[in-house]
Amino acid sequence: MQTSETAQQKRSPRKISWDVLRVVAVYSVVVQHITHQSPINHPELGPYPFVLPLQFGASTLLVVSAYFVCVTVRRGGTGRWLFNRLARLLPAYLVAVVVTYGVTRAVADSFGWPLPTPTDLVGNLLMIQAWSPQFHWIDASYWTLPIQVFAFTAAAILWPRGWSRGIRLPVLLWTLVVAPIVIRFAWRGDDAAQWIRSAFDGLALHRVALFGVGAAIWLWSRKRMSTVHMAVYVLAALAAQDAHAFFNDTPSTIAFGVVLLGVIAAAGGPDWDIPVLRGANPAIRWLAGISFGVYLTHQVLGFVLSRLLLDAGVDAWGRLVACVALAILLGWAMTRLVEQPAHRWLLANGPVIWRRARRALAATGRALRDLPQVPAQAQAESSGGVPVKPEPSDRRVNQPSTAAAGPETSAELDWVAMASSQVR
Repeated sequence: MQTSETAQQKRSPRKISWDVLRVVAVYSVVVQHITHQSPINHPELGPYPFVLPLQFGASTLLVVSAYFVCVTVRRGGTGRWLFNRLARLLPAYLVAVVVTYGVTRAVADSFGWPLPTPTDLVGNLLMIQAWSPQFHWIDASYWTLPIQVFAFTAAAILWPRGWSRGIRLPVLLWTLVVAPIVIRFAWRGDDAAQWIRSAFDGLALHRVALFGVGAAIWLWSRKRMSTVHMAVYVLAALAAQDAHAFFNDTPSTIAFGVVLLGVIAAAGGPDWDIPVLRGANPAIRWLAGISFGVYLTHQVLGFVLSRLLLDAGVDAWGRLVACVALAILLGWAMTRLVEQPAHRWLLANGPVIWRRARRALAATGRALRDLPQVPAQAQAESSGGVPVKPEPSDRRVNQPSTAAAGPETSAELDWVAMASSQVR
């Protein structure tokens, strides 16, 4: 039986260019964190034979992610699309958080490192690390995950409501650049109220323009944005990102701009099907396929391995090679043992879980309606002023009612169709 994934591959053959960009982005993050970030977090781990201080890999991944949000959200129901995205993202993330937390707690005392707490674990599992100073990042590289979940959800809500048409999308994209800069320098200072800092950092407003860059490149590739407009927008986003860092890391911004030229070339030009890349395509495709698992497991677990090797007397080159190898091994294991099987299971069972949840909520609603009713006046008198007229529901207009099971929604039917295509 032909699955939706194989059908998609037939419609749009996988391009070498995008795999090359993913590999460059992810593995530059790995090397940068090992050689540059680890001695900052744990000074005893450095120095390494060389240092890659340029921070551009994670930003590139977000731009590429935003581009493919625009490519894929248009196909089929957005409910199915969002479910598919979260089913691929969240299980691996949750497992990575728990594993990293357990390993860090096991070695923290002997290494003299900060000990993560159960509160930190809960905050990271719920992706609210940046919303309160009471939470600490179990792995700081996880900052991209909450913003991706937020962006996917926003795309699923806005796209069916016509935000991809007319002037609204360009206005939204420019808002993603301008509004965070205004907030940063008008209200979000070091002495700002905690709720302002929590909202700004929790929503990652200093990075939302990256999704605007990906969407702008997609609009340009579809000939819905002029080359001049796209170029001005990308330059404005780069300037905004440098401003958010108070112009203290301009070399990283320049490096990011250079990589964005590659993203633009991949989106608007021919595939990079040249002899050198064609020969290495199997390895490039494999490394790109495990890139999310590599990203989730490389940093803190790499720091732990580096410390163990340092204590064992391994030199800097040996520790660098071992940490990169560990990132690839753990990334492969996370992909094969968690990400892919969890994704398949959720696609097959998601509609069933959804229907059962709706039935349970409907049964709860019926049970509440069947409770004996107290006369409104008597209730108001005995409770000291409870309003007789119930308050309006805070449920959004587009949120499905759970008062009755009813027929499946179109999104649910989409999930059923997708799930059945996955079952052999």
